[in-house]
Amino acid sequence: MIFEGAPERPARDLFIWRVLYPFVRVVITSLLHIDVEGREHLPGRGPYLIVSNHQNWKDPPLLVFGLDLDVRFMAKIEAFDLPILGFVLRGIGSFAVRRGEADRRALVTALRVLAAGRVLGFFPEGHRSEDGALLRAKPGIAFLVRRVPDVPIIPCAVMGSKASLLRLALDRHVRIRLGPPFHVRDLSPEERRDEQSVADGVFRRVALLVPPDMKGAYG
Repeated sequence: MIFEGAPERPARDLFIWRVLYPFVRVVITSLLHIDVEGREHLPGRGPYLIVSNHQNWKDPPLLVFGLDLDVRFMAKIEAFDLPILGFVLRGIGSFAVRRGEADRRALVTALRVLAAGRVLGFFPEGHRSEDGALLRAKPGIAFLVRRVPDVPIIPCAVMGSKASLLRLALDRHVRIRLGPPFHVRDLSPEERRDEQSVADGVFRRVALLVPPDMKGAYG
């Protein structure tokens, strides 16, 4: 298949990134208001892991366009069965995950992405929060970070993405707030006790970036 192994490939090898991304980013960023705080926390190069909350389907593209980064994301496996969407997802280096279960195959692919020096975007909640408040992180993030202890983790909060595209274009702003990088070894011994504790320890760094009404499970 033309896109087999695409998650590990550099952006220059992906047609959609190379040809369409520059034009699409100019259009999107001219129409939508995306405010980014903490950009200085991003390492100059990969590999690193951006760990974010998840409110809406727009979160991945808003992160890519707002940060102007080639970030590789997991997407639900059903999306890859849709002719056009599946083509685009493969063409930008996304890879499938079976939601609602411990999909170790997707996590192993994520490890390959990091091993190749790429930037990986990860939503530890596992699915979108309906009310925007943080859900408790799933232990899959712990499986990942424990196996790449030297890869920096960048906590990220996305706020405002639940608004419609029209509202975002007219009068609303998406805010992306990035926190200082850390490693799994920086967690306390209590936070490293087991996989759920690691997941909570990582996601508490995201909770520090959101307002009180969004802290949810970490309030």
